[in-house]
Amino acid sequence: MLNEIWTENEFIEESSLGLSCRRKNIYLLNIDKRLREYGKLSKESFAEEADKLLLICKACKIYVDNKPAGHRAAAVITLYAQALNRVEKLASQRVTGQSLGYGQEGWAKVRAVVKPLLNGVAGSNGKAHHILDEEYWPEMIVENHFPLTHPIFDTPSPLSVWKNSSTHLNFIDWLRELYIPDMLKKNSGPILMYKLDKGVSYLNSAQREDKKIYVKNGIIYNSRHEEFHTGNMKTASMGKGWAIFVMAPDNSLYANNHKTDVFHHSSFLSGAPVQSAGEIAVDNGKVVAITSKSGHYRPDKGSFVRILYWLKQHGVNLQGIAACLAEPGHKQQFFDAAEVWANGGLPGVKYIEPRRVTPT
Repeated sequence: MLNEIWTENEFIEESSLGLSCRRKNIYLLNIDKRLREYGKLSKESFAEEADKLLLICKACKIYVDNKPAGHRAAAVITLYAQALNRVEKLASQRVTGQSLGYGQEGWAKVRAVVKPLLNGVAGSNGKAHHILDEEYWPEMIVENHFPLTHPIFDTPSPLSVWKNSSTHLNFIDWLRELYIPDMLKKNSGPILMYKLDKGVSYLNSAQREDKKIYVKNGIIYNSRHEEFHTGNMKTASMGKGWAIFVMAPDNSLYANNHKTDVFHHSSFLSGAPVQSAGEIAVDNGKVVAITSKSGHYRPDKGSFVRILYWLKQHGVNLQGIAACLAEPGHKQQFFDAAEVWANGGLPGVKYIEPRRVTPT
């Protein structure tokens, strides 16, 4: 019975209430409406089907909260279980990828094996690169790159819950068998389905080329050879007029709009190591401000100096550019980039307020 969802007519029959009486029951009419909408779906879109299923669940819960007794409530509860079972299956089908071992013990083993390998890659060609912070490894190993690192509503992040559990399941199976069903029952279905539907973008080579920026005689250009401008972009940290950027191991630069849970620093190189990462404000080709803010890569002073030096090498005058080393727990302050570079990434004495870049 739980493997299929009743149609509207089947539910009317199971709830045993004629249409004349049914018109007086707004709660049942709401369920009828949601089943009618669900019946019209092509079932080809994960997001649309999940949304309609959650609306059925919500309508059923409203009915039970208001009319908990009687045989009709039993029919509503059965329908609720059918819809919940279907949405659980849909969500579980979205979660595929490589195992991360088992619980805290498994995580320690993964760290011991993976981190030296990534560090080996990062240390190639004599350059110090930054690997993806381990808290974001699930984003990389789950095939659709779901954003599972941050808390969902008032619950801890899925990764932290799994790492500290005593489960015998690997991370992928734990998500499918325990975490997703539990979140759906806690009314966190809509935000969970949103995350499972979207996922963080990981660019292929052609998409990456479109986000490439380069410097010529101190001016920043985009991939279409136009003066790069961030006035129409924004980041979660700095707001409008900023873009996120990474510097790849081969010194290529990439920049784009930042959108939480959709496009992050990890998007540019599909989670691979970077030399530098942060935020940048560019006004018609001229760099006006730059930070080292990246939760995914957590750049250090050396990384910040590297990007400043590279810009200087390619004709960018650092003097007058507002630069901020974004270290966790420290107050965000901007200083003259020329001083920051000369001080090895440390703050200078000349404070500069970053100039706002306006839309074109």
